[in-house]
Amino acid sequence: MDVENIRKIDKWLGIPMCAIFTVLYKIRTLFKPSLKKPVQPRNILFVELSEMGSAILAYSVLQKTKELFPDSTIYFLIFEENKESVYITEAIPEENVLTIDCSNFSHFVFSTLSVLKIFHKIPIDTYIDMELFSRATSIISYLSGAHNRVGYYKFHMEGLYRGNFLTHRVTYNPHQHISYNFYNLLYSLVAPFKEYPKLKKHIEDIPYVPYIASSDEAKNNVFLKLQKENSEINENSKLIIFNPNAGILPIRAWPLQNYCELAKRLSGLENTFIVIMGVNDASRDAKIIQKESPNRIIDLTNKTTLREIIDLFNISDVLVTNDSGPAHFASLTPITNIVFFGPETPKLYGPLGDNCHALYTDFSCSPCVSAFNHRKTTCKDNQCVKAISVNTVYDLVMKNL
Repeated sequence: MDVENIRKIDKWLGIPMCAIFTVLYKIRTLFKPSLKKPVQPRNILFVELSEMGSAILAYSVLQKTKELFPDSTIYFLIFEENKESVYITEAIPEENVLTIDCSNFSHFVFSTLSVLKIFHKIPIDTYIDMELFSRATSIISYLSGAHNRVGYYKFHMEGLYRGNFLTHRVTYNPHQHISYNFYNLLYSLVAPFKEYPKLKKHIEDIPYVPYIASSDEAKNNVFLKLQKENSEINENSKLIIFNPNAGILPIRAWPLQNYCELAKRLSGLENTFIVIMGVNDASRDAKIIQKESPNRIIDLTNKTTLREIIDLFNISDVLVTNDSGPAHFASLTPITNIVFFGPETPKLYGPLGDNCHALYTDFSCSPCVSAFNHRKTTCKDNQCVKAISVNTVYDLVMKNL
């Protein structure tokens, strides 16, 4: 499903469903007030369907969960196409990663019903909703049968109406990095029952991501894959990765002509190669960029797994990328990570780690997509990203080669 269709379904179907479940919850609690009181977490489900990068940013919260609730079992729910982003960190066993198929609406409905059966079979007693994009995860929380339902509640702020059936209503703080907001959800489970609104606590934990080192065999395999595409590459070659794809929000993309100009300048360097990565429509962009220097630009779009992307980052020097999942995958490796921001701000969604250089022009209208506007903007001309010059990026790449 494309983003605009998801928004329409979420609005016209999600709002009435949230309202209906709110009424049902109010009626149930009238006859059984204990439904409002928390229970000790045993089977904890984290939910982040649509954002691969957020699954990486949640790593330290998953580790803290093991510390706070050592006798619990942790599960994760994510879209089928994004599940590798949870597998890659090995924060929880693969068999505990549950998925929903979002390829079309009917698949979404039927796979959601299937996963709900699994929730009740386990059973899930604690549901932590990290999602901000839609109402779907809020609806699923009510249907999950979980006694503890933790999520962001808008209180008097703007934002999506997501019903009023959470047992732990947490304030979303738009001035904190999202990884701290994830901590807020977790710590609400150990906050005083009558604390309102949650969370009244200073978080001392420092969010972090793991370092994922590739084996010599894995690095050699991805190197051989590059050599198969271009036999001129050798062990002393400098490798610069381009990720021109912006995922589900094209407004975040640095202009393709800028990637072309940067490729033209970098491909002239001695023994330096550019590798273009990405999936789906990224291959179209790769073909355009590749015209600048066919002998020095390699198209790896739709030819790698996520594990191979990690291996590729482990043997490469610099990544130049739009604000998207690969920026967060790069934070798991030593590669220098140059990321373009504008419609979103690195203060909220910047990759963790010391190897990231976030380029952000801080325009008056930035950021224009947020948790409060359904990640939707009226902007058709992302001058905030276009203002990041090729010279700026070229100089930063050269400094880190």
